[in-house]
Amino acid sequence: MRALGNTNCQLPILRMTNRHQPLFNARLIAAFAFILLARNEQAVAQVLPSVDKSKAIQFSQSAEISSSAKDFGFNPTKLKAIDRKLAAMVKAGETVGCSALVIKDDQEIFFGKWGESSRESATPIARDTIFRIYSMSKPITSIAVMQLVEQGKIELDAPVKKYLQDFENLTVLKKTRQQDRGTKNGFEEVAPKRDMTIRDLLRHTSGLTYGFFGDSEVDKRYRRAGILLLERDIKETVRKLGKIPLLNHPGSKFVYSVSTDVLGRVIEVASGQSFDAYLRENIFLPLQMDDTYFSLPAAKLERFATLYKPAKNRTLTPANPLQSLRFVSEANDFFSGGGGLCSTLDDYANFCKMLLQKGNFAGKQIVDASTIAEMFTNQLADIDQPPGQFKFGLGFKISPRGDYGWGGAAGTHFWVNPEKNLTILYMVQIMPYGNRKDRDFVRDAVYSALR
Repeated sequence: MRALGNTNCQLPILRMTNRHQPLFNARLIAAFAFILLARNEQAVAQVLPSVDKSKAIQFSQSAEISSSAKDFGFNPTKLKAIDRKLAAMVKAGETVGCSALVIKDDQEIFFGKWGESSRESATPIARDTIFRIYSMSKPITSIAVMQLVEQGKIELDAPVKKYLQDFENLTVLKKTRQQDRGTKNGFEEVAPKRDMTIRDLLRHTSGLTYGFFGDSEVDKRYRRAGILLLERDIKETVRKLGKIPLLNHPGSKFVYSVSTDVLGRVIEVASGQSFDAYLRENIFLPLQMDDTYFSLPAAKLERFATLYKPAKNRTLTPANPLQSLRFVSEANDFFSGGGGLCSTLDDYANFCKMLLQKGNFAGKQIVDASTIAEMFTNQLADIDQPPGQFKFGLGFKISPRGDYGWGGAAGTHFWVNPEKNLTILYMVQIMPYGNRKDRDFVRDAVYSALR
């Protein structure tokens, strides 16, 4: 039995506003839930939080500030604000558990852990707690793509159809005027003004979408096809996407999308390996990311944090365990480059260290320094993009503060600042994360403390 696809999609799909879609999705999810529960009872049991009534839940909280923090330009008193804020959130029930890490000039300045990885079993957050990082998978996938670009196996500005035959005959959906005749339901499919490129996938200007952030006709077709939900692998995802028209002409607009999942399939074709095997060999092993997986080994499940969802009065309750099934299923072949990985604070810190050291880690050159420079360069000049000062490189958001990073659907986030040689990491497990401000508070407090 195969696991479900990208769990980033499951809850949003159930909240669609289209008049017929909610009923369709409810029945679809119910049917798959029944099958999965019947065939994966043991796996589901592994992610169900078990309540241990013999233990009184104690809030585990601690923050360690390096004695040399001042030497690296930090005000320790201001760093303590992070400890107070997150401890208070745990105590109030607004967060079950979280952790944060600050590294500057390759020296650990701050580490904090608060609350439980599982409230129901009174398991405290630990340094090696494993979190679902969801879209923090995207920068990892992007680095993997650029490795193959350097090797000449992928061309950055080549058409995607060069690697994926399913994308050879893409069209763009165009809304027609009411008086136009010969069109179907007010829409027609037209040829794209230019081919979708690998660069478009990396910067989300491909014309693809996600299917649950909007309610356009293309979004509705994604939902009807069950994109990222019903496929057994990313090859099938690409096959289905090739039959659905694009939302926009490639290169014309930034739209956050399934582009990075498509890149996972490009990597498979270009490398001749499964995406999972490629990452293991070329990213995780050299970066010593020993706790980063699409599906966790059984021996590591006890370190896997429970996923929570918002409840009444700003409290939290365990999310449906089916959302986490693919993270624990040995049968999972859906390797989502856009949102499928789980990892630890220290594993992702190694990835950040490589970024700050211009592609080098422990003497191994993962990608060239020039590649990192290109990835950290804004790629959206003269392209329609979100309002404000939004900038995006090849896999990373670029902030006005000069840091680069991205977050995950469950609230995890990372920032790296090459000018300050600074890494900030925050891990939490709440989905949907919504408009909570804890991760932004951590980042702002760190910059406030840095003179």
